[in-house]
Amino acid sequence: MQGVSTRDKIISLGRDFIQHMGYHTFRYQLIAKELNIKNAAVHHYFPAKEDLGVAIIEKDRSDFLDLIEASKDQSAKARTEVLLTRYANYCLSGKNLDIIGACASIYSELSPKMEKAANEYIDTVESWLTDTLRAGRDAGEFRFSQTPEDIAAFWISTLPGALQVAQARGAGFFRGVLEQLRRTLRQE
Repeated sequence: MQGVSTRDKIISLGRDFIQHMGYHTFRYQLIAKELNIKNAAVHHYFPAKEDLGVAIIEKDRSDFLDLIEASKDQSAKARTEVLLTRYANYCLSGKNLDIIGACASIYSELSPKMEKAANEYIDTVESWLTDTLRAGRDAGEFRFSQTPEDIAAFWISTLPGALQVAQARGAGFFRGVLEQLRRTLRQE
């Protein structure tokens, strides 16, 4: 992380800890120890854990927007594969949660600021996926009888859950779920 600001390093490590152990389990002390800084330094950038939580959600959303921007000229099928590959990479790297799943699993406990950030992120993914599915269907790349909105909701629900279940069932289970999701685009 050479050349990266301390603030950005804290966000990156916080996201990594959340994806490996969940929001409630990670502590500022873990970040401070990893960066070899004092706990107070983490609090300097993020006075409350909620502030760091919002920054992590916003960073993950920003990374997602960068990912979809980079794939915007690809076919709808290739764009959906970008999303599936992102989740496959989470699974392969031992990340038990994505940020959306981490927020959803504690949704009733989120502060209003974190809830707002999480909902904006979910809306971003859902809108992009719905538009991508619609474009793919209209171009003849996909064949499905459900609405693009229904399939997008199914995917958004399935991916985080499958990532969590893969902890117990393994990467083969997760690959099977990804194939089932691909099949939803080839049905009528």
